[in-house]
Amino acid sequence: MNDTNRKSRLFSAYRCMHEQGFVPIFVEEQPDPKTLIEACLQAGVTCIEYTLRCPDANTMIPWIRQNYPDICLLAGSTLDDDDIIRKAKKRHPQLLTLSALAEIGVDGFVSMVGWKLGNIAKYSPTHIVCPCAQTVREAFLQLGAGSHFIKVLGPSLDFVNTCRKGPTFGACPIMITGGMSIERIDAAVEAGAVIVGAGFDLLLRGQPSNISSRKIADVLKQYIEAVKESRAEYYPDIGTAIGGDAAA
Repeated sequence: MNDTNRKSRLFSAYRCMHEQGFVPIFVEEQPDPKTLIEACLQAGVTCIEYTLRCPDANTMIPWIRQNYPDICLLAGSTLDDDDIIRKAKKRHPQLLTLSALAEIGVDGFVSMVGWKLGNIAKYSPTHIVCPCAQTVREAFLQLGAGSHFIKVLGPSLDFVNTCRKGPTFGACPIMITGGMSIERIDAAVEAGAVIVGAGFDLLLRGQPSNISSRKIADVLKQYIEAVKESRAEYYPDIGTAIGGDAAA
């Protein structure tokens, strides 16, 4: 894919992620991932995050890209240091470098840790970049380097409020994950989260291991609708931009 096509794909991926509002996250403790993919499609979900914590990430991420080329595919739990990855692969052989993930064709990167500013600047023109931050300074340095969203770990919403309110002028787009049950969504959006993510371990907690794709899809629809309703209340301008042109 040439640079022009990659940038066009970036805008489509950004739009998909932003308009969907809720991103399901594939983690290590979950039902069969192919069943989950089918459930996502049934629910109208077109943006997913597949984390490198999954032992099958090095085979499933290429499989998803090959079989579902139109899905906005985010790689989660990424590390941006090849030497650290090389050492960690001794215990976690599924780990992939950013360059390998980019070659596979993922649409973006999410991280539980911060990224080097140089790597953000390198990948953000062609891929969604969403590194984690734990201080306002760290968040704004990464945002200034080109990050599209800043990942914040829940369930506490204090840091979301800090990044989004008062002296920051609401300029920091937040993706919050961790403990985002359906009951927490409204408060998270009110606090300023633009994107809400939750792992299938949380989404399907208490459900039987042989749950059908249709029932999983029903759960996903409930989360998507909860985010949509909260956005309509606290950020109605997001709703009016959906379906608009690039400027909108």
